[in-house]
Amino acid sequence: MILVRTPLRVEFLGGGTDLAYFYRRTPGLILNATVDKYIYVVVHPRLDTKIKVSHDTVEIVDRVDLLEHPYLRASLKLLGINRSLEICSFSDITSHGSGLGSSSCFSVALLHALSVSIGQRPSPRKLAELASHLEIDVLKARIGKQDQYAAAFGGIQLQTFERNGRVTVQPIKLTPALSKKFHEHFLVFFTGTTRSASAILQKQAKSANRNYPFLKQMRDLVPGATQAFQKGDWKRFGEFLEAEWTIKKNLSADVTNARLESMYKTAKQAGAWGGRVSGAGGGGFMILMVPLAKRASVKRALHKYPCIPMRLVEGGSQMLMKV
Repeated sequence: MILVRTPLRVEFLGGGTDLAYFYRRTPGLILNATVDKYIYVVVHPRLDTKIKVSHDTVEIVDRVDLLEHPYLRASLKLLGINRSLEICSFSDITSHGSGLGSSSCFSVALLHALSVSIGQRPSPRKLAELASHLEIDVLKARIGKQDQYAAAFGGIQLQTFERNGRVTVQPIKLTPALSKKFHEHFLVFFTGTTRSASAILQKQAKSANRNYPFLKQMRDLVPGATQAFQKGDWKRFGEFLEAEWTIKKNLSADVTNARLESMYKTAKQAGAWGGRVSGAGGGGFMILMVPLAKRASVKRALHKYPCIPMRLVEGGSQMLMKV
């Protein structure tokens, strides 16, 4: 039996600049970080000739081609696996469309576990490249590459997306003292709704030329935000999050809605410095930077929304067990 654990991520700034229609024109730049919420994949051999997969439903088939789950079917075919085995997955965050990169996180976890099952030990870069190829080239998902690299490498990352498609990952380290201060000022709330990031990004791709200057503005905020983050200037960092969120709403009507706008306004009135909805927008999780003295008031103001404890973590996809 093989057990793999892969972290989800929060997106801080630059999301969307990892899409090919942007970085083919000018390099993209994203600041994100993995959190202590994970997707787990278990792969186990079977004594019979069946392939069994358990996800939202259970499928038991004789051949890979008969699987209905597109990610599972495509991953097995990509790695040339067509033998009896059982695959099970579960997640700390159950909602699809959470804005935490769950689809790509699942791809990385699945490919990691399956690779180990056939005697391979892929590097983080190989895992990220495999998952990107699976989703973008094979399954034709209209998404970028940040989530695959976040899940594979882990930690706080400054990602650069070059015109030739190569991705550079620069780790950002915080001292223990700065990390403690960050978490004292960091709050995450579930907005109560989810959405399809791929659907939102597909609509935005149809307006690529119109959206290009907005994405460039978002990209250009990343260096300053990264500097504020490394210095521990959390108020300034929150202001950068708000600046990007304001620009991001120009990309399409699906990025925000009345519910999200009301929620964010309430947080600001209660004392939050700034924040944004993680990922493509439209729902999922709202991240906020909040003065320590205002944490309680922000929580009270947003009492209708679950406050989800989240901590930034180092380390990407890991094999926890092989027996």
